[in-house]
Amino acid sequence: MFAAKAEVFPHAVHPPVRQIIEGKRSDYQREDRKVKSLEMKRFRAETSHDIKEGKGMTLTMFDAKAKELGQEFGKNMWKVLIGGIEEAVAETGNELKYKKGNLKQEDILRMVEMMQLDFDEHGKPTQMLILPPEMADEFKKREAEWADDRKYHTKLESIKRRKKEDFDAREARRRLVD
Repeated sequence: MFAAKAEVFPHAVHPPVRQIIEGKRSDYQREDRKVKSLEMKRFRAETSHDIKEGKGMTLTMFDAKAKELGQEFGKNMWKVLIGGIEEAVAETGNELKYKKGNLKQEDILRMVEMMQLDFDEHGKPTQMLILPPEMADEFKKREAEWADDRKYHTKLESIKRRKKEDFDAREARRRLVD
């Protein structure tokens, strides 16, 4: 079941979690210091098995049912994550509109420009793009088409270089707290 959930909602996408001991409410503070409420929602996934003939489940049937439940949990987790992202996008106005089937280089450059990038110790961006499936497919297709476009890659690298400078300045201003 957990493997099926991880196929639908990979562990790498899961945001960092702080355990909530009691209650159904919590909050978090955004970078702009605004405190946002976080309501815990209980998800339920159900399955059934026909036992009219007095037969139990085979191991294969059990595995199939567990996979079905895991996929349902994974889909619910995606809904929560995407819902939070859509709410933040609507609130901040960092929305990218494009015509389906007509993703352009300018759209990608504008999207990277809107993002706040963080970098690892080797200077590589650490962000993960979370895109709707149809946009992800189109993005991969366009990325392959633009692989040899030096002008596009020069613009993209220029934006990343500027974002790295912003990151370094942000990190230099940061205060460590006990």
